[in-house]
Amino acid sequence: MKIVVVGAGGLGSYVGAVLAEVGHDVTLVVRGEHRAAIEANGLQVRSHAGDVHVEVGCVGSALEVEEADLAFLVTKTFSLEEVADQLRHLADRGAQVVSLLNGVTAVDRLEAAGISRGALADGVAYMTSFRVAPGVVERKAAHQRIVLDTGAAAVARVQRAFDGSLVAIEVVDDIRVELWEKMSVVCALSVLCAIGERNMGSVRGHAFGAELQRLAIAEVLDVGRATGVPIPPGTNAKIDETLDRFPDDFFPSVIHDLNQGRRTEMGDLGEEISRLGRAHGVSTPLHDAGTLIVQLAEGRAG
Repeated sequence: MKIVVVGAGGLGSYVGAVLAEVGHDVTLVVRGEHRAAIEANGLQVRSHAGDVHVEVGCVGSALEVEEADLAFLVTKTFSLEEVADQLRHLADRGAQVVSLLNGVTAVDRLEAAGISRGALADGVAYMTSFRVAPGVVERKAAHQRIVLDTGAAAVARVQRAFDGSLVAIEVVDDIRVELWEKMSVVCALSVLCAIGERNMGSVRGHAFGAELQRLAIAEVLDVGRATGVPIPPGTNAKIDETLDRFPDDFFPSVIHDLNQGRRTEMGDLGEEISRLGRAHGVSTPLHDAGTLIVQLAEGRAG
C-alpha cells in the first residue's frame, strides 16, 4: 500500500517505521534536520523490543504526493489547520485519512476544512514514542494499539496496513468514548506532571498524589459526560489503573515539549477541558491550574 504519514515527529515516525518494516511504500511529511538524517541514514527506532532501521520516503508537503491509499495525521493538534490542504489533496486522490491526534475535535475540524466525512476516520493511538535525535525515535512503554470506529470506511485498509506488525487494531461501536478515555489519560498525566513539576513516579509517591490523580480523571470524564458522550460508570477506575501502569520516569508529551522549548498541545488538552467545563457547568480546578502553569511557562497567555 502507498501510505503517507503527515507529521513525522516521535509518534508519526514510529508509525511510519512499523508500516515500512512490514513492506508498505511509506512517505513521511517531514522537514529540517530530521528529514536530512532520514534521507542520509534511514529512520532508526530504539525500543526495548529491539532496534529497527528502515528506509522511507520524505517530502516537505503531501501536496508533492500523487496518490495514496492511506494517510495518517500525526501532527500536533495546533498544526491541523496548517496541513488540512495537504490532507484534502490526498483524500481527493482516493486516500482514507485517519486522524491519530490527541483531543476530541480533529475530524470535525477536518470536515470543516473541506474533506468529505466519508474519507475521514477518528483513530486513537495508544503508543508512546519520542524523537530523541535527528533520524532517531525511541518507543516508550509496551502498549501499541490503534482503535477505530466500526463504521469507519478506513477500517479494512488500516487492518491490512498493520497486518504482520506488532500494532493491534481494534474497532469499537462509539469512537467518542475511546477519544474521551484517551483524553482523560493524556490530560490527567499532563496536569499532574505540570502541577507537581516532576515525573509520574514522584507524583504517585506524594501523599496527595493518588487522590489528585482520581480527581484529574474525574474532571475530564465528567466534562465528557456533560457533552453527551455515553462514558460508562466504570471508566474512572479503568483510567486510574491505566495511569498507575505508566513507568515512574514517565513524562507526558506536553511536559516533554515544554522542557525542549517547543510549543505544547495544552490548548487542545487542559485548556479545552476547562473551556468545555465552563460551557457545561462542570468545575475543572486541576485543569485550570495545570493549563495556567504550562502556558505561562511556555510564554503563552492561554
